[in-house]
Amino acid sequence: MRRLLVWPRPDAANPYLARLVGALRARSVEVCTSSRLATLCAFPGRARWLHLHWPEWMIHHPDRRLYRARTAWLLGLLDLARARGLSLAWTAHNRLGHDDPHPDLGLAARRALLARCAVVFGHFPAAREVLAAMGFSGRFVHQAHPHFADDYPDPFAGDASARVAFRRSLGVADDALLLVSPGSMEPYKQLPILARALRSLDGHRLAWIPVGRAHPAAIASLRAAIGDDARLRPQVGFASHATLAALIAAADATVLAHHDLFTSGSAVLSFTLGTPVIGPPVHHLASFESQPFFLPWTPPDAAALGNELIRLYDIAPSVRTAARAAALAHSWEDAAATVDSALFGAAA
Repeated sequence: MRRLLVWPRPDAANPYLARLVGALRARSVEVCTSSRLATLCAFPGRARWLHLHWPEWMIHHPDRRLYRARTAWLLGLLDLARARGLSLAWTAHNRLGHDDPHPDLGLAARRALLARCAVVFGHFPAAREVLAAMGFSGRFVHQAHPHFADDYPDPFAGDASARVAFRRSLGVADDALLLVSPGSMEPYKQLPILARALRSLDGHRLAWIPVGRAHPAAIASLRAAIGDDARLRPQVGFASHATLAALIAAADATVLAHHDLFTSGSAVLSFTLGTPVIGPPVHHLASFESQPFFLPWTPPDAAALGNELIRLYDIAPSVRTAARAAALAHSWEDAAATVDSALFGAAA
């Protein structure tokens, strides 16, 4: 019996957990989820493992006292789980939670979590060193981030004319670059820094479309940075999988500005659709630094960003093929096999 408890419950907004859970179940792992972590910790049944993702969802709060209280509640639940015979695993999607209102408390909470974990999964090999610097001395397992081809199929696969037509429908000239920044428009993405860098590149023909939900304050900051530059055109609000896939597949590059990343799901999605990424060569992105479909750029250097845009014009079509191949090399079946082997000793 291989019974695994997973928290949080899969969310339709992010296919990661749904795909992983589905692939584990296909391997005959009995996976149980709940919206309430307390239920899993108090009533583990015959489960041997509790596998956590994004624990910061339970603890973030602008009030430091409530942040500490929530952290104590989380750690208390994990201690209860261990007392009930569960071992703890965590997939370290983030070093710290995005836009943590109190990073010092967040780091302390992460250290306490790591002290309780028997296994930690990371999506890039160097995560081991980062976690060790946070005090983790347990077992680290590299589990490459799988592709998103099943959830975001390429709408232009084998039809270059449809891609051209879609770009023209966006008002992008044939000799202009289409740049996208997918995902929520939250402060940690540093989109205003990116907007100011692009705005300063007067000699470049481009269209930049950041897309996703945004807090009113975040979009106000972004619009202030954009000013009257008509090339910079945010699309605020939820984008369907089909819309997002079309934008990324049609783009010349996905551009990222945040240094606060650990694993970049935006990069994985872009590579899945054959789109190069321009971004800071840190953490997960650093593992792609030698690849032709990753163009390193350290914000806020506008001149360096301009140089990377010039490089885009000379990128061969084979680079897009290589990006997609690199993403598709890591399947959900592979990820499930890695988790199954690490937690239950099952053969991959």
